[in-house]
Amino acid sequence: CMLITAVATLFVLGVLVFVHELGHFYLAKRVGIRVLKFSLGFGPRLFGFTRGDTQYLVSALPLGGYVKLAGEEAFEEGYTAKPGDYMSCPWWGRVLMALAGPLANLVTAFLIFILLGLTGFNVPDYSTAVGRVAPESAAAGIGLSEGDRIIALDGREVGTWHGLDQMLRSEASFRTMTVDRGGVRIELPLSDSMGPGLLEGMEPAVPAQLGDIYPGLPAYQAGLNPGDIVLAVDGQPVKDWDSMRKVINHSAGRQTRLLVERGRDTLSLLITPEEQDLPGQGKVGIIGVSAPSYGTYKLRLGPVASLSNAFLYTGTLVARTYAAIYQALARPSTAKQLGGIITIGQMAGSTAKKGFGDLLNLIGLLSISLMVLNLLPLPVLDGGVIFFTLLEGIRGRPLPVRVQVVIQQVGIALLVMLMLFTILNDGKKIFNRHSAAKKNSQQMEQGR
Repeated sequence: CMLITAVATLFVLGVLVFVHELGHFYLAKRVGIRVLKFSLGFGPRLFGFTRGDTQYLVSALPLGGYVKLAGEEAFEEGYTAKPGDYMSCPWWGRVLMALAGPLANLVTAFLIFILLGLTGFNVPDYSTAVGRVAPESAAAGIGLSEGDRIIALDGREVGTWHGLDQMLRSEASFRTMTVDRGGVRIELPLSDSMGPGLLEGMEPAVPAQLGDIYPGLPAYQAGLNPGDIVLAVDGQPVKDWDSMRKVINHSAGRQTRLLVERGRDTLSLLITPEEQDLPGQGKVGIIGVSAPSYGTYKLRLGPVASLSNAFLYTGTLVARTYAAIYQALARPSTAKQLGGIITIGQMAGSTAKKGFGDLLNLIGLLSISLMVLNLLPLPVLDGGVIFFTLLEGIRGRPLPVRVQVVIQQVGIALLVMLMLFTILNDGKKIFNRHSAAKKNSQQMEQGR
């Protein structure tokens, strides 16, 4: 488990940083800046070769890579720019070079989402238990009702909700549907015209049971585990996932009591749903869990659908990431939601166990985050370089060396502070989970 997490973390961080630096490397070459070193990894050199002005290296620590440009001594007294140095490049060339790293991350995410659409991505599947049935739907017309469990079509066994959908989409014409209603088998008649439209206005019954627990979020810190069943929220009984979700969505920022069944034990614990602004839903409370599933199936899209889906998904993620940053600035109290390298490692480890496709999707998500973060107009970050280089273009001359030195020092200090803050944040969340897990165990012992 630890080995998988370590390897997955190195792989994810390696791809993110390497792609970013590759963007800088490519544009530096294009605008005439000499690249002295381009390294895959950090630390001591393992092996490499030199071609032209550039040493191409493979280094010992596989955490991405780095680019070393000519003219990095630009802040030293008496420096004079030489041809091929960073500062000898026109200001617009340096802007393009700084922009290339974040854009490389954006393009990588976009291509990953296209690839996943073409090769297929995992979608959760559910049992054939029937949940909500719309009154005027075809399902209601044949007599299906909430609580039924669909067993077979014309005697052919149905295993999952997706399997039911696939059977109804086939060219076969089914005459009867067998359902289990309270332990009694009932045959319901089907007409020839009924196909996948039968599922319209009908939903699978999803129990109020927890699937994945996402690192760092309230459910994780409250010590909840996959498989826990939520019986009530603030004393209000919940019978399925949808009813539980609705109550939690309306409890943003408010301490909420959950009654949870874990095996043969019952737990009562407090949790405070975090407020998030979700597209189409507005501000809702979330605790960071997924619904339970009966496995997954591969959903493949055609070329056009994969392209349009990648455009929509990428645009949505960019907008949501900027919205999260704005919320953190407007409401500093929400900064406690920020995660660092420990959270990334936890996400990489848990995602790697699901499959390589899920790990690629995580790389796409984090690539968007890295792009947005790097484009913030802060010193040292690419956004800061772009801002001050544009300022140089407007002024017609660079900022004084002493001013640039101070700006760089301030940027480094801010970056170090942000890294320390996220590490402390991650540590606090892990401590909260261990503390909550201990209290939950004590509560179960006392209840036995």
